[in-house]
Parts: sequence; C-alpha cells; structure tokens
Amino acid sequence: MPADVPAAASTAAPSLPEPASTAWPFPSTFPQTSGEGRLAGGASLWSDFIYDDYGASSPEGVTASTFAQSSGLAARQGDYVFPSGAADNNGADIFRAGVGLKGGYSYWRVDWVTLADPTIPIAEWTFDTDDNPATGEALWPAEAGVSSPGIDQALVVSSRGAWLVNPLTGLRTNVLAEGGALTVDPVSKSFIVAIPRSVLPVSGTWRVRLAAGLADSTGQNFAPPDIDAAGASALAATAERVYNVTFRTVAQEPPVYTDGSSDALVAAAQAALAGNPIGSALGADGIARAVTGNFWMEDDQADTLAGGDVSKFSLLVDWSALAAGETTPEPQPTGYSARWYVSRLHPGSGQVTDDGAEGNFKPTLLEQVQPYSVYVPTTYRPGQAMPLTWILHSLEVNYNQYGGDDPQLIQQLCQDRGSICATTEGFGPAGWYYNEAETDFWQVWRQLAQSYTLDPSRTVISGYSMGGWASYKLALEHPDDFAGALVLDGPVVCGVGVYPGVSAPADQGPACSDDGQSQPLIANARWIPYVIDQTYADELVPTTGVLAQTQAFDRLGQRYDLFIHTGGDHLAFAVEDRFADAVTALGSPVRESDPGRFVYDWYPSLNSAALGIGATGDYWLSGLSARNDAYGEVAGIQANDAALPVPAVTAQRSGPALTTQPLPGTNTALTWKLGARPAAARRMTLQLADVAGLTVDAAAAHLTTGTITVRSDGATRLTVSGLRRGTSLREKGHRVARAGRNGVAVVTLRTGSTVIVVGRRPAARRRGR
Repeated sequence: MPADVPAAASTAAPSLPEPASTAWPFPSTFPQTSGEGRLAGGASLWSDFIYDDYGASSPEGVTASTFAQSSGLAARQGDYVFPSGAADNNGADIFRAGVGLKGGYSYWRVDWVTLADPTIPIAEWTFDTDDNPATGEALWPAEAGVSSPGIDQALVVSSRGAWLVNPLTGLRTNVLAEGGALTVDPVSKSFIVAIPRSVLPVSGTWRVRLAAGLADSTGQNFAPPDIDAAGASALAATAERVYNVTFRTVAQEPPVYTDGSSDALVAAAQAALAGNPIGSALGADGIARAVTGNFWMEDDQADTLAGGDVSKFSLLVDWSALAAGETTPEPQPTGYSARWYVSRLHPGSGQVTDDGAEGNFKPTLLEQVQPYSVYVPTTYRPGQAMPLTWILHSLEVNYNQYGGDDPQLIQQLCQDRGSICATTEGFGPAGWYYNEAETDFWQVWRQLAQSYTLDPSRTVISGYSMGGWASYKLALEHPDDFAGALVLDGPVVCGVGVYPGVSAPADQGPACSDDGQSQPLIANARWIPYVIDQTYADELVPTTGVLAQTQAFDRLGQRYDLFIHTGGDHLAFAVEDRFADAVTALGSPVRESDPGRFVYDWYPSLNSAALGIGATGDYWLSGLSARNDAYGEVAGIQANDAALPVPAVTAQRSGPALTTQPLPGTNTALTWKLGARPAAARRMTLQLADVAGLTVDAAAAHLTTGTITVRSDGATRLTVSGLRRGTSLREKGHRVARAGRNGVAVVTLRTGSTVIVVGRRPAARRRGR
C-alpha cells in the first residue's frame, strides 16, 4: 500500500471469534473467496456467498417479491423474506461450512452470517456415501422440500438438537443420545456437531450437500418460507423451504447469469439487440442486465431451488485426505469473484431492508463480515506487482454492479489494462463514501494488499455516479495515494450539482451539505490526471455542473480529459457499457511520489479517529491538524520545496473535437508538455490556512539543511522529522529546537511569517561559544 493512508488501512483487521478447540479441533483458515474451498489440518473448509439467503425464484423465474430491498437497483433473484424480529432479515445465511475428522469423531460445522437468535435457523446436511446418485433416496428429510438423488443419510441440525435421519424410513437418531455433541456458539455464530464414527462410519469419498432455512417450533423441521403479498400467488404452493444452499462455486454464480428460466429469455433478447448495428452501437442490450446481473450471487441458487433439484451444488469429501491432515493453499482464482473480510466496525445484526427511497447514509448490511468483489487478470502472477483499479459502485447498487451491469468495462479496465480491480460494498447502497462506507474502502484496500502483489505507484480510482463522486472525494482527500482518476457520470457534489453554489445535497447532514463540495479541493489534484466521462442527457448529474468542474481544472492548468456523449439518461448510460474511449484516455498512469510543489486543502470536520478516516497528509507532509474543525471550514497548505524542483509545465489544450466511438460526442482535454527542470535549492515555503500542526519529512523533502519559510494565519506547531541527531532549528540566529535521537525537532510558530534555518552551526562558531 502507499505509505500515507489513514488508520482504517494501516491497522490490522480484527479476527473473528472462533469456537473452542474442544468443539472444533481444526484450523479455521477458511477461504476468503466466496464459492471456494480448501483443506486445512484434517478439515475441509468452504466459504459461501454472504447476504444471499433469498430462497427460490418464482416459477416464472422473475422476481415477484416487493421485499423492501435497500439496494433498489441491485435486484435479488430469490423471493423469500423473513418474519419480523430476531431473524434480522438475514436469518438463514450460511457463511462458512466445515467437515473434519479427528480420532473417533467426524465434525460438521455451519457458521452463520447472522445469529441474533440461535432458534431461528436450521441446517441440513445430506450424505451420498458412495457418490452414486443411483443408490439412496432423492427427497431431503425434515420437510426441506428439495431433492438430490443418492442420499444415504442426512444430518439435521438446529439449536435444539442434531439428528441423523434415514431418508428411506424417516427414522431419526438423536446424535447426542448416542455419544455425540452439539455446540451452539452464539459468539462465533457456529453450530458444530461431533458424531462418533461408531454411529456414522466414514470412509472413502462422500458427496455432501448443505442447505439452510427457518426452523419450525420443534427445531426438527424446516418451516414454510415467508413470502410477501406480491409473491403469494406465485409461491403459496411451493414446497421448497430452503433459503440458502451452499457449495455453489464461483463458476456457478457468475456476475452475469444467463442459464435460468427468465435469464435465458433475457439473454436471447440481449443477443438480438447486440446483433443489430444500431442496438450494438447504443448498448441497448445493457438494459436487460438488470435481470441477468447476479448482484447477490444467488441467481443460480434461486432458479435451482425453484426447480427443487439441488444436486448440482455439492462437495466431495475424501476421508483419507482428512485423516492424513492434508492442507491445500488458499484459493486465489483469476477472473471475477466475490470475497469477504472482517471489518473493524460492527454496526448491528443482519441487514436493513428499507432505508428510504434513496438511502439515508447509514449502513444497511450490518454484520462485521462484509463482501467486496475483485477481478484478477489471467496474467497475474503472485510476486509480480500489478496495478490496482477501484471501480466504486453507484447509489442504490452494490459491490457486483460492474460485474453484472458492465462486463465490457471490466474487460477493458481490468483484463486489458492488466490491473486488479475491486468494488467495495460500503456497508450498503447509499453511504456516498462517508463514515462507515469510507472505512470499508480503506479496509478492503488493506485486504487486497495482503492477498495480492500490488504496485502502490499505479493505483487508479474510478466509479459511476456515486462511485464517480468517490473518485473526487477520496482522491482529493488523499492525492498522494492515486496515480489517476476516472469519473463516469459522477456528481461534483454530494448530491446534485447544477452549478457552483446551486446544488441539492443527497443528505441533510453537514458532512454532505456543508462538506460535500469537491471544487474547493480541486487544486489538490495537480498531480492526478482526471478523465471525466459524461452523457449529455443526464438528468441526475447535470452536465452544467460537470462543465463548471472541468473549467476549474482548466483555470488551474491541471490535466483532464472530458468526454460528453449523446447516450441515454443517467440510468440507461450506466448499463449501456460504452466507456472504451474514457478507458483509453486513462491509460496506465504512474503516481507522482514526492513533488516539490503542491496544494493540499481539506475538510477538518471529516476526520474521525473512531472510524480511522480523515486527512493524513500529502507527499512529504503529514500529521495535519486544524484549529477550526467546524463543518464547512477548509484548512489548507500551499507547499513549494525548491529542493525538489518540478519541471516547467506548458498547458496544451485540445477540443472540443467530435468523437464517434463508442458513442457520438465531443472530447476536450488539457495535457502537459514538460520543460526544463531548474536547479535544486535548499529552501521551502509553506503557506498555511487554519493549520494547527503539521510535520515536514526533511529527508523526503531533500531538505535536511536549508530554510523553511512559513506564513500562517495563526499559531502552528511545526514538526520536522528525518533529521540527523543534533540538527538545530534556528530563528533569527537563535536555536529554537534540536533533533533528538529520533531525528525529530518541534517548534511552535506564531501568526505571520517565520523563517526557520535547518542545520548545524559551523564548527568554528561552536568552538567559540
């Protein structure tokens, strides 16, 4: 990662609570990619997709439920809902599954994403002990309402007990009465069953399956699913009572799903639209991706459950491999996948399903385990550094927006540019990348840096709509972390920006209404080239505001590429998936590491130690604090370090020029022609506004001796680090500070202009004292 990141990125992620080793005597090193499994020390470990327990789709294969879903533009395929109360709208969500073998027992573990009340969920394992679908029964016991040929034995587990069930006779064996054990751990959210091998002999290779739903009042059977009024006519007669079935692979739940009943029809329509020259040019086939987009990675699950036969979802368990304690590597698939991590934040239990028409800035996915998506190019090799490109999601969508809606953009931005790409969830659909949503961003960056070999000098930030706003907000707050930015129909304010001074905030809270303007921070982007892609007909992101934004770039002589297309409106342009010209203009920029001249302005009110976010510094400046941190206040620094001379810049403007691909429009740009670089000089000037404290890294600034001239509108605490021990700071010939063993010297400056001389006094003068 870049060195200058907030605490949310630099602090190690917490560990999840794990069950006691007496209950689960194996590692808990589950894959962090959903839809993947591995072996570890005698156990087979599987991670399921999360927030995916929506059950079967309607018989027609289309979403019939009016379930109040917080991500209004990221539809789920399944139609089941949860009863009010402790299910917390996520009461049957399998997080992880484990099968282990040790001594005289086999172990069967289910972890839940949400477990506010252990009496809510029920899980059922089925065992095909000879991996032969021609033997055994097909119908799952415990009134699950699904089937898979070849069941020889089943294990039903709830907080009330664990029972082995003969699928042919229905005979139940109470595992606890036969020397087994059931652990219900509400802290780790785990149900673990230990079964004596004398009761359940294990050998050879088994094909196992696992599904979950709501427990009935006895805890021994599945309860009927909850459905709402809109889905009642389609689902009232359904027999499927399963909300979530695991052992679905990455390949079975792709971001664009076209194999289901409705999906297949839509896919055919897409092909017809794409085959028409006009439809292809306009991206008309993209409209249909609202159906084929697999936003919650449960489309295959929903359509499969609607058919009743879940045999396609299974796991092979090789008991000899478990007995030998074999361990396999953490899966790291290339291409598109969904991953999870453990956040430092835990807003609550389950999920909020109705946060208003366009969100309320608050988290809706409330658990400590959070999802994100990643695309890994097929050319990636561990150990060989690769760029990172953020593609942050829009308002009311989710972390699978671009995989589901814009597969061409994924290909162009990620695979073709040779860049790992990632999209965060932000704890929900409407955080505008403030507060918890911003913390999520930095935490995911840390997870990516730990999982992949990244090149911190080639990070790009991009996104559509609200994600485009993030390309302003986050990059302007932390310009030294990014090499480039791509704004796709992104608002220039937190909300709707018609023109500077004329806007409507997305939220009435002061973070958005008072500190939700990007234009006051535009000067921060001197070393970040911006590509801005806009559709003229956008009714939610007015083109007038975008033009005013680029005029601000132009006045400052800062680099930008502006494309204005004659595409559809805001929502249509999002799925037309026609961004090739903007991606080409973006290229593969490299971050400026330590420039000698820059401006850094920030909103002090957005700093939060609790969330680990806020201004940290810029290039060779750090430790920033402001005297006034009220909402609406902007603190700022103009820095010029002649010891790091920057080349002369000639602004070269072009356009507006007509473009025809991928959509008709215009292109206007400002690029730089670099000239001679002046000779270095050992002097620095700092112009401060509302700055209470800052640190200058003298080593990074190449100014371990020289002068620092500070002009400040108030008292300021100046810290100089990276000095040799004993180096003095002098004002008007008098020593005001000296560096200690840590190479740090601190001086308090008064209002006005102060000249600090950095360095040792000549040796002769020292002897004369």
